[in-house]
Amino acid sequence: MSQKKTVLGLVGSPNPEGRTNQLVSAALEGAALAGASTELIQLKDSVVAPCQDCLPWVCKDNLKCSFPDEAFAFLSKKLLNCGALVLGTPVYWWDVSGLVKYMILKMFRVYARTGPLNGLPALGLATAGGTGNGLVSGLRPIYHFFQMMQMRALAPLPATRFNFQEALDRAAEQGGQLAGLADQRRPFASLEERLLWYDDLPYLGMSRAEERQLLAALTCRTLPEDISPAQGLARAEALKASGNPLESLKEIGRVYEAGVTLFEKD
Repeated sequence: MSQKKTVLGLVGSPNPEGRTNQLVSAALEGAALAGASTELIQLKDSVVAPCQDCLPWVCKDNLKCSFPDEAFAFLSKKLLNCGALVLGTPVYWWDVSGLVKYMILKMFRVYARTGPLNGLPALGLATAGGTGNGLVSGLRPIYHFFQMMQMRALAPLPATRFNFQEALDRAAEQGGQLAGLADQRRPFASLEERLLWYDDLPYLGMSRAEERQLLAALTCRTLPEDISPAQGLARAEALKASGNPLESLKEIGRVYEAGVTLFEKD
């Protein structure tokens, strides 16, 4: 009997005890409960060096970086040999952390042409702390990475402090899904199949206004109905339908600000 493949969790935050770590850990706990072996790695302990964009471009043929980079050698080996991946990042200015970005760019450079991760089950988590802005934008670079590396990703999980418990529960559920897929990799048969797979995933195609509306809704989700400002979202929809996108977005902003104020008083 072959050894079960590991569900690998990568935490792309410099804070090993923060929300990103909690989300990735929740996913791994869900995978472990479903019978998978798991491994958690803090990217802050293995910081990939910037790609040197060297010419001639031999790393795509040699399948290793042309410059000494122990962190990349370690992480790429883990990625190439895992059964499923959970990659989590904090959201900084609507984007992923530098820890994640450097790893992604070097993986592209060395491995994207050969597709060794085709069909690898994957889950992306983005934790937008503070304001919550970028809860979807921070996921897009991760899912671009998954798509370019030909991984078969589950639905992304945007998380903020406003829906954090719900996000933890969902991460555990999706970790359980990954456990069931870790030994059943399904490679994509064509580029077209892969493009359609990613087009069907939720959240990633949202406009900035739609992302802001999602965030406003999350600030109100846990509030009692009699005090929630969520009814303003209906007014925003009406304004948008009547051809007033700017006023619609301003109304969404008012709902968001009121929701945050009430959430912090709760």
